[in-house]
Amino acid sequence: MASPAWLKDLSRSFKRSRGGRGGWFLQLHHDRLRVVSAELPPRPDEPAAASPKARAVTLQTSAAPDKTSEALAEAMAIFDAVMAGSWRWPDPEDCLPAGDERRLRPQELNKVVLRLEKALLGETVGTSTWQRTYLPYYRQLIAQAANRHWLIDQELLEATLRQWAPNSRSRQMAFNRYRQLWKEAGWPWPESLATLRGNGKAVAPAEGVRAFRDEEIAELRARISASYRLGAADLVAWDCLAVFGLRPAELKGLQLLQEKGHPVAVVSHAKRNSRGSTGQRRVPAVPPAGWPADCHQLVKRFQSHGLPDCVVEHRSPGEVLSKQLKRLRERKAIASELSPELTSYGLRHAFALRLGLDLGLHVRESAALMGHSPAVHLQTYGRRLEMPRLEARVRELVNRPAA
Repeated sequence: MASPAWLKDLSRSFKRSRGGRGGWFLQLHHDRLRVVSAELPPRPDEPAAASPKARAVTLQTSAAPDKTSEALAEAMAIFDAVMAGSWRWPDPEDCLPAGDERRLRPQELNKVVLRLEKALLGETVGTSTWQRTYLPYYRQLIAQAANRHWLIDQELLEATLRQWAPNSRSRQMAFNRYRQLWKEAGWPWPESLATLRGNGKAVAPAEGVRAFRDEEIAELRARISASYRLGAADLVAWDCLAVFGLRPAELKGLQLLQEKGHPVAVVSHAKRNSRGSTGQRRVPAVPPAGWPADCHQLVKRFQSHGLPDCVVEHRSPGEVLSKQLKRLRERKAIASELSPELTSYGLRHAFALRLGLDLGLHVRESAALMGHSPAVHLQTYGRRLEMPRLEARVRELVNRPAA
């Protein structure tokens, strides 16, 4: 595989910085950068070799185009130290044991973060996932550790966790990340912190998920049509989310068919997690009330304009759509306001409610169309699907004439 352009530029800069001295190389290995040279000294546990042997040391700096300056500085620090005879191989187990009062210092915590990064990156998570969903929480912990000298794990962790709202998804993520870090370090986790994690249900709205109403979908379409920054392909993307109940990422590889005058989506993007993955599925269009059967000639528009490249080629289509929705919400109202609570997933929620409340589909049938399990479907939409029936049943029993 050819090296990326940024790595070639970095290698040239590395060569210039060391005065053209040969025998030193920068390589990309399993999503990590490493320095390779036969001038690196033998490892402590390595038997003496009869001839010079090329060795590699992995950099702590992430392998990314925006990290080339840091990577060059780290590589040159290794080169200079080797030339001076002062460089030593890092000890991968260089982690202070539980009970050492120095281990909660920022520099010691950072060592454990780097160990965890080395263990996960390329094997369990990718570079982007590490930078977006791991590193920000560890930076927050290290910043809190720098405020004063902490001696007790629970005090440092509790002070850091309380920076996020109780029962929020952010606090749950932080809790899980810190527990994983403590496991990597071999330190005992304070079980008394369990109540700080929460489960998110305490702050869930009583009415359930916030879905787009039909009039809000009409307002959204009007704003897209009036936008000078968005075009016909963007409207196609948003209409696909609305009538097929797609996840934003499922716009990648999407195909539309016209069957008996009704659009049908063929979803090929697989959603993977620890519980498995979803395969290809077919989803018939279920448009909002008042829409024509062809969903405003959706298939014809899809064939003419396609989907916007900025969405389907992005690592996270949902991120692009969220930015679009934020700009659309700030536009002067055409018919009504768009609530700040609405997200691109609100169109998927609206689709689920149309399946259950308008069409009366069984939970199992609705879940199959949406690409998840009946248990997840009930957990997500149970309040909205079951409460109207429960209330109607109670009214029927209350109003029943006495025997």
